[in-house]
Amino acid sequence: MRKIVDNERMMLRVCDLYYNRDMSQSDIAKIMDISRPTVARLLKSAKLKRIVEITISDPQERRYSELEQKLEKTYHLQEVIIADTVSTTNQQKDVLGKAAAGYLKSILKDNDIIGVGMGTTIRYIAPYAPRQFQNLTFIPLLGGTGNVDYTLDANHVVDHLSKAFCGEGQHLYVPAVVSHVQTKRTLMKEDSIRQIMNAYDHLNVALVGIGTADNTSSAFRSGYYSDEMKQQAVKDQVCGDICMHLFDKEGQTDRFPYNKQIVGVNLNKLKKVPYVIGIANGVRKAEAIRGAIKGGYINVLVTDAQCGEALTRLND
Repeated sequence: MRKIVDNERMMLRVCDLYYNRDMSQSDIAKIMDISRPTVARLLKSAKLKRIVEITISDPQERRYSELEQKLEKTYHLQEVIIADTVSTTNQQKDVLGKAAAGYLKSILKDNDIIGVGMGTTIRYIAPYAPRQFQNLTFIPLLGGTGNVDYTLDANHVVDHLSKAFCGEGQHLYVPAVVSHVQTKRTLMKEDSIRQIMNAYDHLNVALVGIGTADNTSSAFRSGYYSDEMKQQAVKDQVCGDICMHLFDKEGQTDRFPYNKQIVGVNLNKLKKVPYVIGIANGVRKAEAIRGAIKGGYINVLVTDAQCGEALTRLND
């Protein structure tokens, strides 16, 4: 084995084999009749002498890594994905859908069970769905909400996603809200409903929208809230909702007895799901998102740049 002096010619040779020809350090050592530690030293010296410079290109072309990391640290989230803020509602939903699909590609596994909330934004994931996973199952996180706008319905969103991901979709064919708690207890005795409820204990991923306490929210647009109920919710200082469950700015749900009439996942069960991805955009959603995080209902956030900046200001 020959002795090598760290000259630029040798550094260039090693760098060419390692970076351009994708050879391992061990193979380079054999070819050049030197030790592997010598190869490692030459590579390190080449970087110090700036013979080779390494740049990192983000494959998802995200320009918001600093903002994402700041929000992850501030709010103790597993991950934050920031997308561009764009001008129209549908374009914004499309941008968020693409970002959420990219994240799902990185975490999904074959045979996963994915819970799906209500709202139109989640549906925009479908055009960008990765199809390399086998035996995915999508289930709605609450009953039907399509009496006013069927596109809000979690069952409808399940159909879109299960088809896009080449998976299986299950349905919860009951109203999202019933008039009495006793009615809910009776419905829970049905086998088809109980099966869905039991599946909530085995979710790997949940996709949820985050609503606000106004008529732009999917919950308030669902038709289940009368004007009087909406006014009362505002008086009770509702901050937002997930799957029609109302919560205050601290993420607490107990002060809203109406939540007991919702047929769907209990938000406390979401706290046990490995990945609960909240998808919401717009500055006006910032306080609702913060409430959802404080309640522990989401651990991953997909949002736009302006909403991300608004979230940082809430903690300034």
